[in-house]
Amino acid sequence: MRQAAAASPGDAGLAYALAQILLEAGLPAVREFETAVKLAPGRGDMRLGLAAARLAAGQGPQALTELGATLAASPGWIEGHRQYAQLASLVGRHGDMLATLERAIAAHPTVVELHQTAVQLLLDAERFADARDAAQRGRRVADDDIALLLGEAAGSDELRDFAEARALFNRIGPSAERAILVRRSRHFLRTGSHARAAAELEPHLGPYGADDLWPYAALAWRIGGDPRATWLDEQPGLISVTDLEFDEAAREALAGVLGALHDRSGRFLDQSVRGGSQTDGALFARVDPEIVGLRERIRAAVAAHITGLPPPDPRHPTLARRRDRPIRFAGSWSVRLRDAGFHAAHHHPQGWLSSAFYVSVPQGEGGMLELGGAPADFGLDLAPRRVVEPRVGRLVMFPSWMWHATRPFSRGERMTVAFDIART
Repeated sequence: MRQAAAASPGDAGLAYALAQILLEAGLPAVREFETAVKLAPGRGDMRLGLAAARLAAGQGPQALTELGATLAASPGWIEGHRQYAQLASLVGRHGDMLATLERAIAAHPTVVELHQTAVQLLLDAERFADARDAAQRGRRVADDDIALLLGEAAGSDELRDFAEARALFNRIGPSAERAILVRRSRHFLRTGSHARAAAELEPHLGPYGADDLWPYAALAWRIGGDPRATWLDEQPGLISVTDLEFDEAAREALAGVLGALHDRSGRFLDQSVRGGSQTDGALFARVDPEIVGLRERIRAAVAAHITGLPPPDPRHPTLARRRDRPIRFAGSWSVRLRDAGFHAAHHHPQGWLSSAFYVSVPQGEGGMLELGGAPADFGLDLAPRRVVEPRVGRLVMFPSWMWHATRPFSRGERMTVAFDIART
């Protein structure tokens, strides 16, 4: 790519491709993205790439300033507003998260998509009262907009204003739309209507394309004593725990590389991290020897886990998948939790198999990984299917749709590498 870009210095596509490869490999890429932006100043993907490269280089505030200036000139650039909010969160400027969107809405108050974006970002940031207010403001422009109605219903539900949420969900009505199905299911589970949640979910369940629905079906079935719950998430082999040999020198070297990345990282808006940070980008695309070595050891462990899965089942969201394809990572990252840090219960609808590999563990008790439980704010009396003790070098694998969370710990640090295996 370097040779191609040098041979065609005016080709914006080659300049961008080189910059993107460098960024994903974990190499300096700011200069190359600056070149690409100069060649094609109107391309938003290049400006977002430059912002990501600046963040990786420790220049997050500058990236935020540049992105803000671009959005001032292009207030209708929705993806730019989303990435500005995410970047503001990552650099710790949470109060600025919606700065560009608020300016755009003030200048263009009738553009419904701006209101929709603000609501979704506020929900992602768990600012539920603000999300409800933003949805109500947007509905003064478009009262019947489903996305805004759903945002207001979701905000009310998360705030436990169940009467208001129920009225809004009734106005929306049942739907095959994924976002509506998920939000209605959350409301039904919170309010003791597990049978209704199951009834709405079941027509849309299947081994393909319903990865965001299975976690809620698992809870509804368990509450109702449905035997499908055991079939879904309690078959031996769906979860595996493997202790990889990991000498202290190698662990310290890996921890050093990851720690440097975390020093430039923050919290993503829509992620489960509480009291910690999560690295940006595809961790296993990096060329650091410590990460490359870990990736290949993990690849072998993943192959062993796949071999140990229960027999194929064409109805099951995990067991219906082919197992004879090369292992591909759909995402990879590191999380560092510190004193009292934890993961809220969540799942990964973009993957087939998910993981936690422990690089460092907290002192004393705490930090346990809970698999197959229920989100605490659902108020459900469901114990986790399995609780795993953290140990250095331990790799835990489980279906990506399965709820998982960690318990807070009192002191120390919990650093993990996590990844999703792509569906086949």
